[in-house]
Amino acid sequence: MALTRDVAGRRYALAIVELARERDDFDSWLEAVEALEALTAEPASVAALQGDGMTDERFQTIVRQVAPGIGETQMNLFRLLRHKSRLALGASVASYFRELRDEESGVERALVSTAVELDEERRGRLERQLTESTHKSVEVEMEVDPALLGGAVIRIGDRLIDGSTRGRLRRLRDRLAASAAGGPQA
Repeated sequence: MALTRDVAGRRYALAIVELARERDDFDSWLEAVEALEALTAEPASVAALQGDGMTDERFQTIVRQVAPGIGETQMNLFRLLRHKSRLALGASVASYFRELRDEESGVERALVSTAVELDEERRGRLERQLTESTHKSVEVEMEVDPALLGGAVIRIGDRLIDGSTRGRLRRLRDRLAASAAGGPQA
């Protein structure tokens, strides 16, 4: 199931980034938002944590069990989200925070789909090529897609690079059709 990201989650994440930047502690905030995401992964958990029978003390105890090293500022975020009945935003806040943290540190994430699993050498070569072409540090997440005939489909942010065999064949077909119709050749 794809994550639904809520604009309110982005607003909280932006505020967290500001706090993390001020105190130069992105790592502790990352741990906190990942704990938030884990705590709120299931709607039933959110309902229980926001339920009338949940005291603030009990809530903090549960949070500290999931995130033992959580600081007071991070705990205040959890408490604020609970107080405003916004704990369901946990996954959205975490997703946006990771994206903003990567942006802050100049990291791009790429999802690479291939027909077969790539060995470490090919994966490393691909990572270096993407880093050179984007002028940013690129971290690659690999995915095997048996529907691909060959090649790779790469998604970096909102950019899509279709180097799959199917994509190449489609582009060749389009050029041949344009050529047959007397149009310009690409």
